[in-house]
Order: sequence, then structure tokens, then C-alpha cells
Amino acid sequence: MPSFRLIPVEPDHLPELGRICYEAFATLQRRHNAPVDFESADEGRMVINLLANRPDYIGVAAIEEDRHGKPTLIGSNFLQTADVVAGLGPITVDPQSQSRGVGRALMQHIIKEAKQRDRREVRLFQEAINITSLSLYTSLGFSWVDSAALMTPPRLQPGEAVSELGVRSMTPADLSAVAELSEATYGYSRAEDAAILLNVPFPGFVRERGGKVVGYFIPSLLGHAGAQTDDDLIAMLSVMGQQLAGPPAKFICPLSEVELFRTLLARGARVLKLLNYMSYGGPYKPPRGKWLPSIQC
Repeated sequence: MPSFRLIPVEPDHLPELGRICYEAFATLQRRHNAPVDFESADEGRMVINLLANRPDYIGVAAIEEDRHGKPTLIGSNFLQTADVVAGLGPITVDPQSQSRGVGRALMQHIIKEAKQRDRREVRLFQEAINITSLSLYTSLGFSWVDSAALMTPPRLQPGEAVSELGVRSMTPADLSAVAELSEATYGYSRAEDAAILLNVPFPGFVRERGGKVVGYFIPSLLGHAGAQTDDDLIAMLSVMGQQLAGPPAKFICPLSEVELFRTLLARGARVLKLLNYMSYGGPYKPPRGKWLPSIQC
């Protein structure tokens, strides 16, 4: 009987792990007639390459050997460790190798990695249509803490001009403001992750009011935001909608932020799909300010 074992992700694994990432998500999403995260295997490879080459990510691969000892990659999982709260995923298993305990083993390994690095909590976003992974994560100790909507950006309103919204591009000089805002919002600084994202480079935005930075936002599913008011978030999202297109022009809105969600819908933002926000360890403390999470935390 074929068996599998877990090993650290290596550079020569990345093309195949990217294909598996694409196939795992696309198979699930097309089965449920849901929007796909990746349009091609190349997009899956781009994401896996990005994560594997970040200094704050730990990757583990599942490899199967047949009776002749020939190895085949069948899945992977990642842990983001930039901040004191760790982010988990993406976890993907080749569709041909699912329902064999591979996903459970990959999850258990990454949870152990987080504990060894003294991360106080591990968080992830789980695709709501995937009842199998919801059950798995819950059985391993994760708890549901919120629901969220993956959304397209809002439109500028009649008479609104980008130049009048007080939004500009983020620079490394803004990271101290990101640290202050995220500490006030999330209860811990997310500036280290923001610094890494800016170096990728990912575009970032800040909003100023009265000469002070009152909000920050980094687009894409890996990005996140913290701000003083809903209006600050909406202004940055509207500018993002004008300046970006395609996969990066998406964001996650927690459904616990009811008024923000309602206002975004009124301004033309649209829901693509629902996600479950889950936490391990803790105790989980909801953010105190205005926030938009990353796909991991």
C-alpha cells in the first residue's frame, strides 16, 4: 500500500505544489458553482512561490511513495509567523489523494510548528462551502469566531474624486503608523507583515486626516487593514477599485461589521463568496477598531 510522509517544502517542489493548489481549490469551487480563486495552474504556482520564498513562512509538503519507492507530492500547508498571531494556509491536497488523512496530518504538523514558535494563537479562513474542512478544523481544536464575505471593491460615488479622499500610496515610512493602528485595532502589531508585503512588492494605501495617518490597507487576499472609521476603510477601498483590477482587487469584510458591510453593498461592492473565520488557541479577542483581515488572519 502507498504511504505518505511529511517533509519541509523545497524549491523543486514548488511547480507541482502550485498545480495541486490550483486543482484542489478549482475542483471544490467548480463542483459548487462558486467563483474560482485561481484561473490556472500558473496562478496557483505564483501563490505557492510567493509564500515559499517569504522569510516568515514555514511550508510542509506531503509526499507519497509507491511500492518501488518512487515519490509523488500530494499536498502542502503553510504557517505565517511574522506577527504574534500566526496565520495558517493555504492547505491543499491533490484531489486524487483526499479523504486519506493527508489534510489532517498537514494540519497537525503546522499546529505543532506554531506551538514550537510560541505563537499565542493560530487563525485561518475556511471556505464555507467546504463542510469537510470545517469539520476537520473543528475536530482539531479550531473554533468559529466570525463569518466574512470575499468582496469586490465599492465604486466612487457621484461627485467623488480620488484626489479629494486623502488616500495615498503607503511607503516604508508609514510602517510606524501601521504598527500603531494595528495595535489599537487587532491588539497586536501587524507592521512586520505589512513591511514584507510592501517588499514583494504589494501596493498599499494609507488615509490621512488632519496630517495624520488614520487608516492603512494592503490589497489582495494576503493584505489587511486597520482604521479609525468605516469611512476611512471605504475611501481606501474605493481608491483601490480605481487603481487595481483582477485578483488583487478583492478584500475580506467581516460580517460582524454590519454597518460597514451594509454601506459597502450600497456603494456597489459585491459578495463573491462566504468564509468562516476560525481560531486555535487564544482566547480569541475580537478586534476593537475598524478592520479587514487577511485570508489567513
